[in-house]
Amino acid sequence: MTLKTRVFFRMLPILSNIWSLEIKSRRFKKMPDYYKVEERNHFLQKHSAKILKHLNIELDIKGVENVPNSPCLIIPNHSTYLDPFFLWSALWNHGDGNKRSRIVNFLARKETKNKRSVKLISYLGDTYFIDTQKPREALETLTAFGQFVKRNKSCGVIYPEGTRTRDGKLGNFNTGAFRVAQSTFLPIVPVTINNAANSLDWKRKGKLVVEIIFHNQLKPVQFHTLDPKALTERVKEIIQKDYKEQVITSKETLKNNYTKRENKN
Repeated sequence: MTLKTRVFFRMLPILSNIWSLEIKSRRFKKMPDYYKVEERNHFLQKHSAKILKHLNIELDIKGVENVPNSPCLIIPNHSTYLDPFFLWSALWNHGDGNKRSRIVNFLARKETKNKRSVKLISYLGDTYFIDTQKPREALETLTAFGQFVKRNKSCGVIYPEGTRTRDGKLGNFNTGAFRVAQSTFLPIVPVTINNAANSLDWKRKGKLVVEIIFHNQLKPVQFHTLDPKALTERVKEIIQKDYKEQVITSKETLKNNYTKRENKN
């Protein structure tokens, strides 16, 4: 069965999960104190896991114990619109009381707000939006995001490539995320996501197994005096070490208009 056929038969439950998040987001927008942070995070993680199941995607999670029980920056490669769902699900305890769910926040390009559902769901997760066309404003947003993560003791996700891959290879890493880690003294957890770029390929068949590798954390004392460019390359090498390039067949990936290979930092 192709993904297109599977989605056809499961469209109602998929939409039900999305609508549930949208309703909660609207309620939260009107009444900011209605939900606790942990509740909102739980909604996002639970519904993300359900949506991935409906899309016949299974996560092979490795090294999640490397994520500290304190504020940190999660630095993954970026392949698909589903990457946030992967990380929400991967950092959820899935109802196991012996495990701890982590609160996850994202930094995203402002263009993603053009999609109504994405905007609503992002709002529920305290997402910060960055305008890459305005460097000074972008730096202020990055700094505010780092401070928010530290203050709320969450896992802040920043995609150093700045956008999804378009060719199945790692793009250039921007230094912004690493300058934030240095200025806020936040540990860095590099993450490699494999086999994800074709998640939304309508023609794919069977179960898709997406591998998520949480590498050993880099503590601030290990990098706070490093040149930001050197730190950027160090983290990229860690992610690249286990990264598996893909042949792209998904139109979602091929039609990514935001991809820029030039590293302007």
